[in-house]
Amino acid sequence: MKHILAVVIASFILVQSVSAQSTVTEDVPNNVYKAFSKSFPEGDVKKWEKHKEGYVAHFKKDGRKYHAYYSHEGKWKGTETHVRRTRHLPTAVQAAWENSGYVQWYVHNIRKIETPDQQLYVLHLNNGTLLDANKYDAFKEDKVLTFTQEGQLVKTEKI
Repeated sequence: MKHILAVVIASFILVQSVSAQSTVTEDVPNNVYKAFSKSFPEGDVKKWEKHKEGYVAHFKKDGRKYHAYYSHEGKWKGTETHVRRTRHLPTAVQAAWENSGYVQWYVHNIRKIETPDQQLYVLHLNNGTLLDANKYDAFKEDKVLTFTQEGQLVKTEKI
């Protein structure tokens, strides 16, 4: 049940709402802003977005870009950041990915998602090396793999 909840929260974090609006700091509710400032006092906010699910702070910390997600009530839902390469994954996640059957696929991007319950690693992959006669990638498949920090594959999604 804990893994399902984490995957639902990760989905909330990854899915960008169509109704997203850029918001200036002055328009962010005080409780949301205080929660962010308490969690990331050294975070340099570049932009706030308002979604129907809550608010997203786009900020930098230690030279890295982050996205922190908050409910309208100021409750922290999670934080997302980019992982550069598969070699930067935790050992357990890297081993699980290598044994997943997708190690030959191209890795588009990797995201680390921290939630109140756990850390997840989301890998967006494709097998786009199969070209048809017109050199069009007609056979390309995209997948998203979600791993726990312990290396357990909790979700495989075709996109």
